[in-house]
Amino acid sequence: MSSLNITLRGHYTATRSPEQAMVHLTIESTGESEATVTHAVTSTSNDLLASLQTLRPIGEDGTTPSTAVSSISASKMYLTTKNRNAYDSMENVSDSPGIYDAVITIYVVFCDFNELHRFIQKVDGYPNARLNNVVWYLTDATKGDIGAESRKKAVRDAVTKANQYAEAVGFEDVIPIDIREINESLNPSALSQKPTYRHPSGVSLTPQDIVLNCCVQVVFETSCDLGSEARTD
Repeated sequence: MSSLNITLRGHYTATRSPEQAMVHLTIESTGESEATVTHAVTSTSNDLLASLQTLRPIGEDGTTPSTAVSSISASKMYLTTKNRNAYDSMENVSDSPGIYDAVITIYVVFCDFNELHRFIQKVDGYPNARLNNVVWYLTDATKGDIGAESRKKAVRDAVTKANQYAEAVGFEDVIPIDIREINESLNPSALSQKPTYRHPSGVSLTPQDIVLNCCVQVVFETSCDLGSEARTD
């Protein structure tokens, strides 16, 4: 009886359309009047948050059914002040007025991408609102389902390869004796790219496919009776 160990990797790559998108906004105003800049930032923030709340109605039981927006969060106002020219050329304190800067950041998770585009158009109507980023992703439940499927199919890929190698040299009945999940980065150039529509800020507004990769390294053991027929033809 002769034995053989076969070590190889199994792969599976899943590609899915995104289910949600997180939008990151900054609302900012700068000026010599603290009251003016804080009012400008507060006014824009309140207007945008009010429009978002209409997309996320709360039921009588306090829950939010399936809606266009699943999450809304806004930071407290961050206010800073500094002298326009703290010191003149003689290093004497200048009496120039202070400059105030007020900032509020907003994060919104959209489930409806049509509403996302309409909201960004609304944001563009405010001179003190800025789109920073849009991140596309899947829900945790979907990622969990894909993860389970990917692990099974990656192992099956390894089993198929092991059987092919074993058969090629006259061995049969491969048995896995060790399985390890390993991190293996995908080559970005190997992934198909969708045409991208960009916001004037440079942020892509095209939903980007989510690619999840699973790779396992499996050690198989197989044996062959030396008294049987020749291993190879």
